[in-house]
Amino acid sequence: MTKTPRELPPGCPPSTQTSRLLWLDAVKGVSMIWIAVFHCFLASDTGHYPWPLSLARMAAFIRDCGGADVLATAGCTVEALVAALYQKGPQPVGVFILLSGFGLTYGLTRTGEPEGGWGRWYVRRLARLYPMYWIAHVVYLISPFVHRQDPLDYRFLLSFIGDRVIPVDRIFFYVNPSWWFFGLLMELYLVYPLLYKAMRRFGPARFLVFCGVFTVLSRYLLFGVLEASGNYVQGAFFGARLWEFAAGMAGAVLYRQRPSAVEGGLFSHRGLVAGGVMYVLGLYAYQPNVLYAFSDGLVGTGLFIILAHLTRWCLCNVPRLGSLLTTVGVYSYGIFLLHQPYMISIGQRLRGVSLLYFTVAAALAIALIATGSILVERYVNRLTSWLLERFDRRSSHSLPT
Repeated sequence: MTKTPRELPPGCPPSTQTSRLLWLDAVKGVSMIWIAVFHCFLASDTGHYPWPLSLARMAAFIRDCGGADVLATAGCTVEALVAALYQKGPQPVGVFILLSGFGLTYGLTRTGEPEGGWGRWYVRRLARLYPMYWIAHVVYLISPFVHRQDPLDYRFLLSFIGDRVIPVDRIFFYVNPSWWFFGLLMELYLVYPLLYKAMRRFGPARFLVFCGVFTVLSRYLLFGVLEASGNYVQGAFFGARLWEFAAGMAGAVLYRQRPSAVEGGLFSHRGLVAGGVMYVLGLYAYQPNVLYAFSDGLVGTGLFIILAHLTRWCLCNVPRLGSLLTTVGVYSYGIFLLHQPYMISIGQRLRGVSLLYFTVAAALAIALIATGSILVERYVNRLTSWLLERFDRRSSHSLPT
């Protein structure tokens, strides 16, 4: 009988006993909801909350908001903390990058090489990404109630075929800013076979160190020496976010080899403290100097550990909430592609309302958008799976006997 790691919540079985790593899906779910709330909050902002709401600005906001009234000060403190949390909505993108590396690698570690070779691997991965991405473009064109920030021109066609990089200053955030992540995924997929072979040759530890150094140097050269567009650092150049992706790849190998040991360390108190330290260091590294080279890697890795603890606790102690987060995580790709124009439009209509009213309205909006996105993605995935099965059958029939 497999023993439950000592520091996991009582009565919570190890993830290795299930067919899916549910806590990973739940991490995606929390990240997706956080990102969606941020986009809505950003659109609703009228300058009431300082941006960013740092500790110093938070103290001034609470003092001016609450005055000498104790209860009012307590309410303003809660409001400031919630607003600061909403403002940190871009950070979970680093968690998605890490989980992308994990997801791609975890399946491959079972066989060592992709079934049917890397060519077939590319076909299946692109078939997973492109159909929903194309549907998101069509939905944007025909749907009402979406925020339209850019004119439709040649860039829409470039975006449709997957280009979110060239020209970087005109297309990176074009039409739907969330789609920049698709361009980063395409770059990472392109170099993934090389990364995977390098990790198998040198081992996860040395591979992770190399990728960390490569990321820091890339980020420093881009903003500190070349003074390139900040879009390259955010993700237009894959090397600037390789740290998070490589952490996911290395984590997948270690998890496959020693799942109980990895979960025991990850979900221990020491693991949580380590994640918290990395996250705080990443926050303070977010400065216009050399420390910025370390910021996203530290924040993404540390936040992943923190969210892993949060979602693991939810799955073990509040199973209905954990199940909801898991469902959102499973279909987070479609939600990610579709949500932002709607959330911006809704956020603009919520300007000037109280934070409590905003939170309730944003939660309802996310629920509606997520439900629609899940239905669309389910249909697209079924259709894609059917087409892939036909493709595989034709490929097998065409092979010489």
